[in-house]
Order: sequence, then structure tokens, then C-alpha cells
Amino acid sequence: MKIYDLFLDALKEKNISILELEQNGVLGKNTFYDFCNYAPSLENAIKIANYLEMSLDYILNLKDINLYKKYNYPPQNFYTNLVSIMKKQNITQYKLCGDLKISRANFSRWKNGAVPKLSTLILLTKYLGYFLDDLL
Repeated sequence: MKIYDLFLDALKEKNISILELEQNGVLGKNTFYDFCNYAPSLENAIKIANYLEMSLDYILNLKDINLYKKYNYPPQNFYTNLVSIMKKQNITQYKLCGDLKISRANFSRWKNGAVPKLSTLILLTKYLGYFLDDLL
């Protein structure tokens, strides 16, 4: 299932329209429709999750239960959480980057507060066996 469809299902579950997201300033006009072709930015995904009071793990069908806790953007502890999880599993930056085909330069950016794309976060969660909420 595409990310667009997952977010659309979440809107339907809460009986909220795309127009309502736009009118309440959650997203810009037609931004939601861009999700048909591109994964939403983490910032937009968090805005929607907070508005719907749904966890990203639940919206993206990574968990069957909605354990919503308000998200901060940008996430305060992403890098620290990632490194902690990697240490628990004895995974080095070199191994993770090699296995996932992502640049090692990302770690420097993340350490300095940059935020990964939502698609990268999903990739990390599947690789590490953790949830988005664990990383964010």
C-alpha cells in the first residue's frame, strides 16, 4: 500500500477530509495530493499525525494499536536514539550504511540536528526491528 493511501485511510478513520487539513493550516493547498508521487516530508507527516492524534507507526501500519504521543518537530533525540539502538544490536555506522545503501555523511548531518526523510526512517525501523516512535 502506498504512503498516500495509508494517510488517506487515517483521515477516513477520523472522518477528516483533506480540505479540512488545508483549511486548518495543517498542510498547504494540494500538498496532500503530492503524496501520490512522493513520500511526505517528516515534518508534514508529523503535522498530520499530531492533528489526527495518531502515531506514525499506526498510520503506516507498523503497529496495530494507536499509541499516540505528541511529536516534536524536529525530533529532539533522533540521533541519540538511533545510536543507542545500534549499540544494543552491535551495529556500526559502517555496517548500517552499507546494508541500507545510505551515505555515511548522513550520520554527521543527523548528529548536527538534521532530520532524515520519512522513507529513510521507515527503512531504518525495518532494518533495526524498532518502531518510528522508538527513533523519534
